[in-house]
Amino acid sequence: MAFLEKAAGQGHTHAMHMLGELHRLRREHEQAVGWFTMGAEAGLPESKLTLAFCLDTGEGVAAPDYPAAADWYRQAADAGECEAANNLSHMYSVCRGRAWQIF
Repeated sequence: MAFLEKAAGQGHTHAMHMLGELHRLRREHEQAVGWFTMGAEAGLPESKLTLAFCLDTGEGVAAPDYPAAADWYRQAADAGECEAANNLSHMYSVCRGRAWQIF
């Protein structure tokens, strides 16, 4: 894990995402969300998708944040993540949060 932390510290987005996945497997969800956020903000579509899922389900955060989840899903979908487009359409279909207001 030290190798991934070093790489993430040097700006490698895939290392950030993998650290998030490792923390998620260990059920250290708050740390995972931190790494996914770093990867998403650095532009990695996979991190945008996974961060959106965490915000949508409340995994690793105090409570679900539907508007933020919808925004990250949209960004991931715009980057070609098909699952993000599917999840965003589901949010719209169940009128979850204020997802419709992001457009």
